[in-house]
Amino acid sequence: MSESEHPSDLGIYRRALTIGVLGVGAALVAALASASRRPRMPPLDHFAPPEIPTLAAAPPKRTLEPLTPELRRKGFHECNPHDALGLGPYRPYRNLSMGRILIPQKGGHGADMGYDVLIHFHGHEPARKVLVQVARGVTFVGIDKGLGSGAYSNAFQNPDVFPNLRRSIERTLQAESGDPRAHIRHLALSAWSAGYGAVNEILKRGDEGIDAVVLLDGLHAGWKPGRPHKQVSSSADAAFVQPTFDFARRAMRGEKIFIFTHSQIDPGEYPGTAVTAKLLLSSLGLDETPHDPGGDPFGLIGTTDVKGLHVWSYRGGNEAAHCSHLTYLAAAVQDLIEPAWHTPPMDRNVPPTPAPKLGGESAGEPALAPSPDADEAATPLAEGAATIELLPRPGAPPAAPERPRPPEPAELLGLTPNLAPAPAPPPASTTAPAPSE
Repeated sequence: MSESEHPSDLGIYRRALTIGVLGVGAALVAALASASRRPRMPPLDHFAPPEIPTLAAAPPKRTLEPLTPELRRKGFHECNPHDALGLGPYRPYRNLSMGRILIPQKGGHGADMGYDVLIHFHGHEPARKVLVQVARGVTFVGIDKGLGSGAYSNAFQNPDVFPNLRRSIERTLQAESGDPRAHIRHLALSAWSAGYGAVNEILKRGDEGIDAVVLLDGLHAGWKPGRPHKQVSSSADAAFVQPTFDFARRAMRGEKIFIFTHSQIDPGEYPGTAVTAKLLLSSLGLDETPHDPGGDPFGLIGTTDVKGLHVWSYRGGNEAAHCSHLTYLAAAVQDLIEPAWHTPPMDRNVPPTPAPKLGGESAGEPALAPSPDADEAATPLAEGAATIELLPRPGAPPAAPERPRPPEPAELLGLTPNLAPAPAPPPASTTAPAPSE
């Protein structure tokens, strides 16, 4: 073969390159054809992590002013709490058809002008001193009717009284806000001691429109006929307080919020709150989780938390222990009720409103303004300090016993050097339900 017939190195290289290019082209054509038969892959940005929205920070938890040794030396104690903020971020009191109302100065309502309202019975001024320190935006109504639960149950025996009170609240909200849309969005009934008589009487006619009940060392069953009058649940009869027990059952199902705190006081002539709590839990088929109170004389000794039901048991069998339960309104409102309701916040940066001075106009404090529809037959609350009965008496048979002996001065004013302030209530083990709007 001649040299011309033999390919040169350059020729061989060119042929190889041509074959390679043709091969790569064929492979690309085949790959494209195959790709057209497969599902199309998403673009790469599909796999980028989703953008996570920034969550609004939870409102800071507010704490109550502690009952310090210095305050105790000045004469303040569990039954005479110090007024830390006056009316704080609330407007001055307004009279209602019964009781009086505190409305946030600014905010505290939704876009539709709905307000969350808490009506408190008995010892409303100490309760107010607690609430203004911690509330997110709830409107407060305070009602005192005197001594004994009978005064409270009797006040609501007329079926028109409570609906009239609700209307009075809403008309006052409308007048103060200048908006005719203002209305009650959610409603809680709260009571300390003898005030439970009002709550139980209201619940006798149903719980429609009542989203929460808070009882602070105040709920007393009657004696079971034929049983010895001993502080044991087998001797107690729930018939008198059955409407409240029924509400608690709904809370256990997650339909309502029910909070009941109790001490270990033995009132002697009628079942105490501890016995009534045991009767309640037994009727609901629930047990109490024990807690070690340590050396705290008012320490937590047991809890039951099931959905919207919360029963908290504390040490203490004297007047100071009884009064300490007023402070647990803070946890009931701040930790359970307002979060469940998503209560619209009020502006807490407004100039604080001072508390009314004792003596009304004679002391330089203007008289309370009346409600737009105040009932002239209703007796407005006095400007002076509210009358407080330290230990409750039943308002229906069995007959009310004699009032327990008053505490010794050392029990209230000195409270002995080792008597610590009441502990904060326990955090709920479950989240309370948010009632429907």
